[in-house]
Amino acid sequence: MNHLRIRTAGADDLGVITALLADCGRPSGPVALADTAGESMLVAESGAGGAVLGCLRLRAAIGLTLPRYWYHVGCTVHAAKDLQLFHRQRTLLLGNNHTGASELAEIAWARSGVPLAAQAAVLNLLVQTALLLIARRRDGFASHLIVELPGPRDAAGQAPFWQGLGRQFCRLDPLLAREQFGDAWRAHAATLLPRQTVYASFLSPAAQDAIAHAAPFSRVLQDVLEAAGMRYSHHISIDDGGPVLEADVDTLGTVTAGRLWSLVQRDAAGPGVPMLVVHGDAGNWHAVIAQATLHGGRLALLPDDFARLGAHAGEQVWAAPLRSDFDAMPAGGHSAPDA
Repeated sequence: MNHLRIRTAGADDLGVITALLADCGRPSGPVALADTAGESMLVAESGAGGAVLGCLRLRAAIGLTLPRYWYHVGCTVHAAKDLQLFHRQRTLLLGNNHTGASELAEIAWARSGVPLAAQAAVLNLLVQTALLLIARRRDGFASHLIVELPGPRDAAGQAPFWQGLGRQFCRLDPLLAREQFGDAWRAHAATLLPRQTVYASFLSPAAQDAIAHAAPFSRVLQDVLEAAGMRYSHHISIDDGGPVLEADVDTLGTVTAGRLWSLVQRDAAGPGVPMLVVHGDAGNWHAVIAQATLHGGRLALLPDDFARLGAHAGEQVWAAPLRSDFDAMPAGGHSAPDA
């Protein structure tokens, strides 16, 4: 994992980002690379100039110009004591509950021929770097953070949840619509969806089973996010029924542990603390894992780490301890949560 590096995406990365998104069931329109105070597109590479292994977009606030929609997964009970009736029903209600939240989006990674542990390492570094960037400019991000996990699809690439609910009101094909219009297609499709409470029991068995289920390939991503402190929000995506994870930003370990350090150089290799270190500014971020020694407010790195960061002694960087127990965490043991 120590050979990996995170950096801001550039124009040369567009092709591989598009391919990664498609391979992870998220075909997109033109990929935007704008790196501003409100949005950053990050890529993970296997060393400086190496192959791009994953990507992630960090958004400061969502749904403030174009509404975002999700289904809230709730419960209603029909009860009549005299009739000995007590029937619990899972319900879906369309809404905009996460409007204004910060978001980790467009997360995609190389999977073919890559062991799960290596996939987890790439995803963990991308997520932790995004959290450290939030810590670096905490006042520029919301108090609430979300991530949408992709829901299950069949062998033809169709989402059973959309086939069972959305398609009854909107004839668009989600994959083609996303490819043509990007994520914005869902805001327009949502105007055709029912505003009334929907009883999940009215849906097909396949659509019901898909509610709040993550696609099997994304279970490793779910493990990474849950290890970082994110939890199911009782909301799902309107197209494939994938679960939405959420967290209070100020409860996330990397955000609370991130702080400013002054860089100094150490010449001798030896025991150190594994630290995630971020250097640069908007449009030119670099993040690496370094074995550092800590001296008051100074962070001592080896020359190779300076080279990978593109940094110099005396500069200031943001850094946080990196979890040492993540690689031992089992992946892929999730089932869909109840309402």
